Amino acid sequence: MMETFQRLIGEWHGEGSVPGDPPLAVSAEVTIDRLGEFLVMRTVGEPAEMPDTLSIIGGAPENAPQPMHYFDSRGVTRLFMTTLDGPRWTIWRAPGEDWRGPDGPGFDQRFIGDISADGDMIRGRWERGLGEAGDQWELDFPIDYVRKSSAATR
Repeated sequence: MMETFQRLIGEWHGEGSVPGDPPLAVSAEVTIDRLGEFLVMRTVGEPAEMPDTLSIIGGAPENAPQPMHYFDSRGVTRLFMTTLDGPRWTIWRAPGEDWRGPDGPGFDQRFIGDISADGDMIRGRWERGLGEAGDQWELDFPIDYVRKSSAATR
């Protein structure tokens, strides 16, 4: 199970920039490990505006979109779905998630990451969906990840 996501297991360092005046430089230390049939993804973000997170990925049949249960240091919980299709890693808000509700960010969200051929870099971006249906996508912030170690080297 979760063989599709096996290539993400390891330690990663991410750097990005949140648009603003001035732009906010962000970084994240990310660890992705197996827990039985699931993956556990932990991030520690800098500066303090970037929350630390814990996500549990898995539970659907192999080759189907996988649920991604997200929790962060602000007390936020969200349900995303995620796929790895070739070199493209996609994360999106699960159907039925109320992104406009009291616990939502006020916009839909998705992550699109393109994994390098050698598997050691992910060029990614978080996007926000605006409009009534949340389907008018714009860049929230770019973030790129570089592999620090894989499961084989840890």
